[in-house]
Amino acid sequence: MLRLFDRWGVSSMVHAKDIALESITIRRWKNGSVLSTMPVNKAYGHQTVVHRADLHNALIDKALALENVQLKVNSRVTGIKSYHPAAVTLMDDTVIRGDVVVAADGIKSVLRGEILGPSAMQPIPTGDAAYRIILSREMMEKDPELKALLNNPIATRWVGPHRHIIAYPVRNHELFNIVLLHPDDHDAEESWTTTASKQSMLRQYNGWDTTVLKLLDLVKEDEVLEWKLCSYPSLDSWTKGRVALLGDACHPMLPYVAQGAAQAVEDAAALAILLSVIPSRHAIPEALRVYELSRKPRTEAIQQSGMANRTILHLPDGPEQEARDEQFLASMSSAANPDKWADAETQKLLQHEASTYAEVKILGY
Repeated sequence: MLRLFDRWGVSSMVHAKDIALESITIRRWKNGSVLSTMPVNKAYGHQTVVHRADLHNALIDKALALENVQLKVNSRVTGIKSYHPAAVTLMDDTVIRGDVVVAADGIKSVLRGEILGPSAMQPIPTGDAAYRIILSREMMEKDPELKALLNNPIATRWVGPHRHIIAYPVRNHELFNIVLLHPDDHDAEESWTTTASKQSMLRQYNGWDTTVLKLLDLVKEDEVLEWKLCSYPSLDSWTKGRVALLGDACHPMLPYVAQGAAQAVEDAAALAILLSVIPSRHAIPEALRVYELSRKPRTEAIQQSGMANRTILHLPDGPEQEARDEQFLASMSSAANPDKWADAETQKLLQHEASTYAEVKILGY
């Protein structure tokens, strides 16, 4: 994704607020003991963390700087009017027409249902939910241990029975992002904005590392957001006529390998290249089919790696967990890391092979 941003002239705006990680530390849930510390593999570029709003704003600003881009707000799309040519209907019944429609309307995509029917991609609960928390520098800097977490360019995972936590600084070390994965024991909503109880969160992590408990103690009662995690079956198709799905609308990513935004950006790059080389508008449907062929195998493989990572990170204490923790230790001397997010081979797949699929398919096209 960062190499694409370099190509598009977006990198400077993203890097103004992101943090280039130097290492990833994995700790045991109960006492915080270090299971492994892996320096970030920079062979293919930096691995950075960024607040999602900062990433969105950088992309919006770059797009709006182009003369041929218009942004319409309060213009929710409610359906597809036509596939040949492409046209969509807005909530006020206005019809918008174009050469192509790209439906990047997220995990609850309206247009996905239009293209594939209302049963397309029914959510399959994973049994997990996630709390999402952001703490400010003001909240953390009074405690030396927490201040060090905020100031250092390090991502930390705590792993424990049926749960794990990922935490890292964002926005030039002014904010600290924490995502806490846990059993969905009360049927949380599949939403980014569901408010949860702080007491429920504390119960989920009772007995965990004292550093974790200090972080959770800082959270305000009305600022705990909970998100139900669901997996989705592979779609039969991403396109119809001159309409194509993109990103979470066609391949929602669970957060276990942190690839949702990156894969959506890769989709956009592949689509842009294909639409730039076709001879005329008549070739748009074929270009969209090639886009699907070039992206589907990669995104589905990454989806599966996320589910596999969930199993590894959430092992209950016992022989399997002990064997996994020995693998974590061995990974510090070049062995494979059980955590796919920190594993060198997985990073190679994510960072190096992104262009291969598209290049092969485009040459075939």
